[in-house]
Amino acid sequence: MIEQNRTPQSMAVQQLSQVMKRLSSLPWLAEGTALLLGAVYLIQSIRYAHTSNTVLDEGAYLYKGLLFVSGRYLPYQDYGPWTNHMPLSFLIPGVAQTLFGAGIRTGRYFTIALGLLMLLGIWIATRRFGGSWWALFAVATLALNPALIQTYSIAVTQGLVACMVVWSMVLTLGENRPVWQTSLGAILAGLTLLTRENLAPLLPLLILYIFWQHGWRAGIWAALSGALTVGLVHAIYWPNILSVWAHWIPGAITPFLDPWRSQGGGAPVWQPNMPFESRWLSFLQALRLNFIPLVGVAGFGVLIFKGSQWKSKAHLRAATFLSVLFLVLFIAHAWAALWMSYCVFCFGGYLSFFTPIGLILIVLVNHGFEDVGIRWYGWFSAALILVVSSAVGYGAFQQIGPALLEFPLPRLKGGQFQGGSVPAWAILENLLHMKHNIAKRLISTLAGLLFGILFVLAVWAVIRRQRSTAGKDTPFGKLALNLFLVASIFFAQTPVLKVGSQEDFCPGDIISAYEATGAHLARFIPPGSKVYWEGGLSVVPMLYFPGVDLYPPQINDGYSYRIGGDSEDLYRHGLWNDELSASWLQEADFILLEEWRYDAEWKSFLESGQFEELERSQALDICKENTGLRIFRREID
Repeated sequence: MIEQNRTPQSMAVQQLSQVMKRLSSLPWLAEGTALLLGAVYLIQSIRYAHTSNTVLDEGAYLYKGLLFVSGRYLPYQDYGPWTNHMPLSFLIPGVAQTLFGAGIRTGRYFTIALGLLMLLGIWIATRRFGGSWWALFAVATLALNPALIQTYSIAVTQGLVACMVVWSMVLTLGENRPVWQTSLGAILAGLTLLTRENLAPLLPLLILYIFWQHGWRAGIWAALSGALTVGLVHAIYWPNILSVWAHWIPGAITPFLDPWRSQGGGAPVWQPNMPFESRWLSFLQALRLNFIPLVGVAGFGVLIFKGSQWKSKAHLRAATFLSVLFLVLFIAHAWAALWMSYCVFCFGGYLSFFTPIGLILIVLVNHGFEDVGIRWYGWFSAALILVVSSAVGYGAFQQIGPALLEFPLPRLKGGQFQGGSVPAWAILENLLHMKHNIAKRLISTLAGLLFGILFVLAVWAVIRRQRSTAGKDTPFGKLALNLFLVASIFFAQTPVLKVGSQEDFCPGDIISAYEATGAHLARFIPPGSKVYWEGGLSVVPMLYFPGVDLYPPQINDGYSYRIGGDSEDLYRHGLWNDELSASWLQEADFILLEEWRYDAEWKSFLESGQFEELERSQALDICKENTGLRIFRREID
């Protein structure tokens, strides 16, 4: 009976399925494709490394790292640079520059190498649980995500930490891991904490998982290894390393950290107080940047509560660990960025520290969970797709809203078609008296919702046709979510999910520009000179003429600036204020000033006869005018 009901469409689907099976059986096809995607990742990384402008954090990590490794200063030293993070975040890029040469080129190429190592780790971890084709999917989600590649291509800590997190998973997840591997995984988790304190939950949760999955012997060795790693570095930099923890742990429960909280008093200049919509847009930007890991964890993580449907206890334990770890880290970073306003629009970048965990979970669930058709899960998946599609539409209103408002719609009058068409914006404006900015948000949200509805209906129709023609009853939940994630790989190349890719609008070689500027400055500024920096948020140019004394608190620009406070105590902690700034201006041998910052106040000070202006540098930001550095040298009496 089933054979008689077969349609040309069902036969075509069956033939396509057979072709896919033949392709999947070809030896090394998945591996070869993964290598090709690795090359794609590398090419994009190099392009973004050369075209992405530098940021404050990149300059701080590179320059502080160079100062620390060279012995000019020590982490947490009095009157040294503000060591606002764990020491390895600075020491690792410092060592890389010591080995391969100081500068942004070394920093970014080192980060690219870490990205490739991270890809290899993702391949190994996901292949262990799902085979080569699922591993290929995991690699593709990164290699075909331009915005995330850009994040992992500049010399900030996201790429370094993500690589360390992935390899700690490689060494510990699954069955039959040797004790030396689980211990090494714990050491790597400890090193991750010593790189970025915001990943602190990783080590204790990983140790608990090792106890649970690998037994007491492996757990004890892992606990000792991780604790010794963290304890040793804390002992080296004791007690001033406590200043990092004092910033995050509430004072009510740690009054003993109060001496490291005051740091000279004064009010921070950086005190963002953004409205709710800005926080909501930051959340949606994070969703678009880390779409597959976030949606995958939200959609598949709930299945850990169906323990009876997992193929093995090892799969369930690994999935539970990854889900809990991801959730804890997500909540912690949301609290810091969105609730505490530490850096509201940094949320998406913060998630990229650990979102590769989500890729491993997706593969683990698809291979380890036996979906026998859970009714509530089908409804849950459909609802998630609709909510996420609508949210992404709203989040992308600035990119897609203007085009959608110009979309032609039939002209109506009195319920009758009048012929011709009018833009959607005209209808919203005339009928609903809607403002343009509101209309962009509405139409983008509705477009996302419409896509979600059509997608859910399409998957449901395919499943229903399979049921009627081939007698195959495929559960809706997992299939719909997997297809939704696969579709997002293609949308990652579009403004719908592509977040913050400046290269498309501003081609040019940032690395060469900074190297040329550094060489230019080195011509005029001899070693031993005292330099006052007003040359932009990033101090990357300072990497190219060593031996110069930059006032350390200036490395973090306004983030380390305080209004008022005790100047001596502020300086001791790597901070500064108006009084310190004024005193440095009176003693500096050189002042470096970004062109656009040259205002009337600077003009009055610099043209007082104390300084001579030298040849200014080329523009640092290729896409903006007046971003070269003006060089002022103090006249010798």
